[in-house]
Amino acid sequence: MNNILVPNRRTALKMLGGGAAALAMPAVIRPTPGWAANGVLNITTYDKFLPQEFLDKFQKDTGIQVNIRLTDDQGKQYNLLTAEGANPSTDIVTVAGHRYTQFIASKLLQPLDTGKISNWKNLNTAYQDAPWARVDNNLWGLPILAGYEGLARNVDYVKDAPSWEIMFDPQYKGQTSYIVSDFMTIVMQYLGHDGDFVSYVDKADVAQKATNEARDFLIKHKDMVRKYYDAGSEVQQMFINEDIYLGHSWSGPAAKLIMDGHPIQLSVPKEGTFGFCYTLNVVNNAPNAENAYKLLDAVLASPEVGAAMTRQSGYSSTINGVADLLNDREKLASTLPQEELERIVFFSSVNRDMKNEMIDRATAEVKAA
Repeated sequence: MNNILVPNRRTALKMLGGGAAALAMPAVIRPTPGWAANGVLNITTYDKFLPQEFLDKFQKDTGIQVNIRLTDDQGKQYNLLTAEGANPSTDIVTVAGHRYTQFIASKLLQPLDTGKISNWKNLNTAYQDAPWARVDNNLWGLPILAGYEGLARNVDYVKDAPSWEIMFDPQYKGQTSYIVSDFMTIVMQYLGHDGDFVSYVDKADVAQKATNEARDFLIKHKDMVRKYYDAGSEVQQMFINEDIYLGHSWSGPAAKLIMDGHPIQLSVPKEGTFGFCYTLNVVNNAPNAENAYKLLDAVLASPEVGAAMTRQSGYSSTINGVADLLNDREKLASTLPQEELERIVFFSSVNRDMKNEMIDRATAEVKAA
C-alpha cells in the first residue's frame, strides 16, 4: 500500500486546498487506450484514484473513451473551472468535502441525481446522506475515498483503547505523541465541545471558551507527551523505535506501519474523530454528463473497484464489501468496524476561518507553555 501522509491539519487542508494559488494551467488530458463509439468522458482526478484496469473495462463495456487529467491540488481544479465558465473542458472533478461550499457557491458543480446511479445502494450507509455531503438540500458528489485521524497504539503494550482518555493515563506518561493542532480539536470533542466549529457560527465567545478549555487541558497534561510531531514520518519512527506506545495519527502513516508488519492498530474511540472524504463530482454544464453518470454507477458496481482504489491510494474505500476482498493485514490497515466508521465527523467548510484562527493561536500557546 502506498504511504499517503497527512502530516497535520493545516498541511492536509493545504494539500486539499490551494485556493490562493494563481490560476493553474491545465495539465494535458491524457487519453486512455480505447475508442469513442459512444462519445468521450473527461475526468480530473488525483494519481492512483481510478485504477487503470477499471478504466479499461469501463471503456470496453460502454464504448466511451475516458480522458484523464491529473491534478494535485483542489485550488487548481477550482481555478480551471472558474476560468472556463459555461464551457468546461472536464466532466468530472475530484472535490474534497470541506471544499464543497466554495465550488457550489461559484456554480461549478451540479447537484447529484442519485436516481441515475442504480448502484447507489452499494455505497456504505455512513456516506449515502452524510451531513457534510448535503448542501442547500442537495447531494453533490459520490464519496470514493476517505482519510481520518485515529488513536494508534502498539498492541504489544496497549491491548485496548476505547476512549481518548487513555492518552492521559499516567501509566503511559512520556509514551504518547500527537500533532497539537489536530489533537486539540479531538480534545474539544472529548470534553463535549464542537471541534469542527460548525455550531459556533456567530458565537465567537462560545468557540473561544471551548478552545481555551482544550488548550488548558493539553497544557495540564503536557508531561504525558514524549514529543509533539508535525510529519507522519516522525510518528512512524517513534512507534518503530518503541519511544511511544500511543499516539494520535492520520490513517495514512498508521496504515503504512501496519502494512510493513509493525504491531500497530488504529481505531476511533467512542468520543469520535475527524476525517476528510474525496468525491467524484459532475461539473455544471458538463458536455458529457450522461457519460459521467455511467462512470459513477460503474464505480459502485463492484467492491473490486473500491479494493483496487484502496490498494493504490492508501485511503479507505467508501464502498460496501471491500473488506471482504482484502487480506487480514490490508483490512487492519484500511478498514474500520461500522460503529467506528460512523464516529468520524468529516470536515465541514462551515466557519473554517474562525476555526483556523483560534486553533492556530491555541496551538502556539500550548507549545510555548
